[in-house]
Amino acid sequence: MSLIDDARAWRDQDPDDTTRAELDALISSAEAGDTEPLAERFASRLQFGTAGLRGELGAGPARMNRVLVTQAAAGLAAYLLSKSPSPSVVIGYDGRTNSEVFARDSAVVMAAPACAPPCCRATCRPRCWRSRCGTSRRARASW
Repeated sequence: MSLIDDARAWRDQDPDDTTRAELDALISSAEAGDTEPLAERFASRLQFGTAGLRGELGAGPARMNRVLVTQAAAGLAAYLLSKSPSPSVVIGYDGRTNSEVFARDSAVVMAAPACAPPCCRATCRPRCWRSRCGTSRRARASW
């Protein structure tokens, strides 16, 4: 696959209008000959570190965005399910830009077919949800 094909594939799975539009503009620039900004977004992947996923917000795998967060959540869910038939997860968020959106996306992934639904919003502060992974096929959330 070419750089532009990779970018289009990323864009096609992106649920966020802002980062999709950003990627469309980068793809258009690359098609016109300016590939550097797009190449920089796809040259590497944002790494999960001791503080979790942290990075500049934007489109592509080298930036913090909804696609990257859901991919990381799916990987974590798969790992947890490989270690326990019904692991639990607590998902929290803070006041940073998109933190709540990323937390909700992560909760939805954790409540995917192999996991039970997240419980209703906890009363703790900051807000958090508890997800119990198991074998339930129903996903429901109480936001």
